Amino acid sequence: MMNFIRHLQKNKIKLFVVLLSVSLLAGCEQEQQKTKYVARVNDSYLTEEELAAMIDTGTTNYTYRNEAIRNWINRELLYQQAAKEGVLEEDDYKNIIDNSAKELAGALLLDQYSQTKTINVEQRDLMRYYDKNHEIFTCTDNSYLLNIIHFNNEDRAIEFRSLLLESDWQKTLNVFHNDSTIISYSSNSLVKEENIYPIELLRVVKRLYPHEISIVIRERPGYYTVAQVLGKYPGGSLLPFSVIKSDVRKRYLVEKRKTLIENYIKELYSDNEIEVKNQN
Repeated sequence: MMNFIRHLQKNKIKLFVVLLSVSLLAGCEQEQQKTKYVARVNDSYLTEEELAAMIDTGTTNYTYRNEAIRNWINRELLYQQAAKEGVLEEDDYKNIIDNSAKELAGALLLDQYSQTKTINVEQRDLMRYYDKNHEIFTCTDNSYLLNIIHFNNEDRAIEFRSLLLESDWQKTLNVFHNDSTIISYSSNSLVKEENIYPIELLRVVKRLYPHEISIVIRERPGYYTVAQVLGKYPGGSLLPFSVIKSDVRKRYLVEKRKTLIENYIKELYSDNEIEVKNQN
């Protein structure tokens, strides 16, 4: 009997040591987490990981980062004050939360369902969809299909243009791959006239013939542009399939997924008991 009691006491001591160790480790982890936060409102912490899920932390746009942090702080302040004033216990709040939870669950279900369904897309399907929906693919404003690149160094912009005159766009880009003087560029971009700025660039683009290359445009100090017009499309004209093929594909997939979801909901109607009482 005494041996059993001693054994029980030893086990209690071991259990106490284990629980104490777990408690200390948990406390250390909490303290470690608190030291890694980027913002805090009372006992609520915003960690680097949570911030990374909210924005692209790889960017150096600190204004965007600070705005995200400020929005989080505002949300936490209002939420915590709402909790203090009993808003979370009100029936209206509980009903809204309940309805929102159901809508979110339904949306996730439909998303997961549509992701499991593979939609095979062939060229003839896209062409058929394009032919049946010309009104969708008619441009509403004057538009231009452009290759355009911006440099912060005029000499490099001139070199790029000179090479482009002797070669083609993609090969010239390959030669200038990772060039530190390139600010940005875009290829085969369909741009509305109203979105081409500054006015100096628009004037040049409007004068160019298809596949003609602009001079180096000095938009402002430290900003030099070379543009190539691939196509011009007046407002009201049908955009060529080859120009908007990716857009046609996106719209086609949206329509197909919409049909899938509608059919899935019809199946749910047939598999469940549904009753709507007449209101007299």
